[in-house]
Amino acid sequence: MSTNGSRAWHAMISLVRSQKRRIAATLMEFDLTEPLAHAISLIPREGLTMRTLADELHCDPANATGLVDRLEERGLIERRLDAHDRRVRRVFLTASGRRMRERVEERFFEPPPAIRALSSCSQRALREILECALRCVEDERVQEEA
Repeated sequence: MSTNGSRAWHAMISLVRSQKRRIAATLMEFDLTEPLAHAISLIPREGLTMRTLADELHCDPANATGLVDRLEERGLIERRLDAHDRRVRRVFLTASGRRMRERVEERFFEPPPAIRALSSCSQRALREILECALRCVEDERVQEEA
């Protein structure tokens, strides 16, 4: 049975999938892979532990280490000992890493032609609906943690 919700979800997935070439081309401009760009996007100002980064990337810690190695070689991140537990390493974006993230995000947050083609009223309605759905996601996360 096809509900409005399932049809909306299918349309959203299809729209995102339609942007794979655009995303790949953008990442190529910055000489990044999707996992490297994802890692850069996750690191807050206060840094992350290697374990947390692996968890956020949904990958094995060894894979996260490989990503960190590559980003560190490029001068985009650095590892430091944790201020509270010297057995733990945290990763931080360098100034170059922060600039890279800003440039990549600037390009990624440009709406694709399919969204730009919508009227401003439709764009606003779409934004409001998606923001409402994201609030539901956040509410679910909070309830799971309680």
